[in-house]
Amino acid sequence: MKQVAVWGIYSFFLFVLFKIIADTTTAVLHTLGIVSIQVLVIYSNLKWILPIYYAKNRYLIYGLLNLLLLVLGVWFNDFITDFTPYHLEMEEGLEAGSFHLFDLEMIFTHAMPIILALFVSLFIFIEKRRKRQEQKELEMVKAEKMFLVQQTNPHFLFNTLNNIYFLTYKHSPKGSQAIMQLSKMLDYSLYGGREGVVSVTDEIKYITNFISLYKLRDSSLNNISFDSSSVNPDLKIAPMLLIPFIENAFKYANLEDINDGFITINLYSHGKIVVFSCVNSKGLHRLKQKRGGIGIVNVKRRLDLFYPDKYKLAINDEEKEYTIKLELDTDV
Repeated sequence: MKQVAVWGIYSFFLFVLFKIIADTTTAVLHTLGIVSIQVLVIYSNLKWILPIYYAKNRYLIYGLLNLLLLVLGVWFNDFITDFTPYHLEMEEGLEAGSFHLFDLEMIFTHAMPIILALFVSLFIFIEKRRKRQEQKELEMVKAEKMFLVQQTNPHFLFNTLNNIYFLTYKHSPKGSQAIMQLSKMLDYSLYGGREGVVSVTDEIKYITNFISLYKLRDSSLNNISFDSSSVNPDLKIAPMLLIPFIENAFKYANLEDINDGFITINLYSHGKIVVFSCVNSKGLHRLKQKRGGIGIVNVKRRLDLFYPDKYKLAINDEEKEYTIKLELDTDV
């Protein structure tokens, strides 16, 4: 419907131009001739010639077919011109025995609208292909974002179920409490980030639940600190973005086996910038093991996707401590 309206307005514009210099019948015939051949050129290119030949780099056939359309269009417009009153009056004024010449001025006049249609069709085709490619890349990025978010959940679930298994194995009454904690966390991980971002407050609750669930395994673990008192609760970040760093800290801090093991987590903000830091101890038998793993790799990829050129990530792996600091510009 939109295309019909555009062609209608364009036809009316041409008719008005021709009416200025010629009679109504001549204006109508010229308008119909030009518009009909332009419609043929544009749609035959968009539906057939450009997708089949131009898009596949078969430029010779593409050029020959459009040359054929050009010749056909020039002949058709010249044919229509012969029946216009304006042309017939000119023919009557010619001397007896003279004949109509297929001159260069006539070729140029009839060819220009067709050449214009060729450029228009090429422009539309290239622009549509560019938009399709952009949409395809956007869908791929969205799919990868969702994949990375969902890939975080099994990693978290594996670690948490280990804790719950430990509690139930010891017949601890805290087992049911742990299951309730897990239920809240799963609800957040599954439904909390449907809009792509969550409030910092929601992420803090998730981290707090995670730490509480871990402490259910051993109530004597008092060397875990989490301070989020200086963060703006209205800021929004990507869901479950920080938890892989915290999971990594709990995995390698070796809290149960060393007396001076610790985990210190801080979250604060200034303006639109959120700053997250996590420092954990390292057990001696963990020193030579590969740090990070799938969780850290995924969170780095998510940072690149969600916050391109909007974050700073520093990882410092020392002999007895492992430190992560993330500065995140939430104004994206």
